[in-house]
Amino acid sequence: MHELSVVQNLLKILERICQERKVASFLNINITVNPLSCIDEENINFVFHSLTKDQPVYKNARIHIRRSDDPSSREFILENVEIEEL
Repeated sequence: MHELSVVQNLLKILERICQERKVASFLNINITVNPLSCIDEENINFVFHSLTKDQPVYKNARIHIRRSDDPSSREFILENVEIEEL
């Protein structure tokens, strides 16, 4: 499952954000994916919530996907994250 590796890498980035800021919860996670990627928004959110079900900081998070126009772009790029701070 391709979404699994993307979510695992995304979680590493989000954990760094948690260390740098006082994050109460993540709300919206906006990523841009390669236009040739098969990543699907519904599937990536399913995998994300399956991996984070025991972590309250991710409970209300939703990943939103935008497709790049550039087929030579990276697999995914984290564009921005909306958080609720402590």
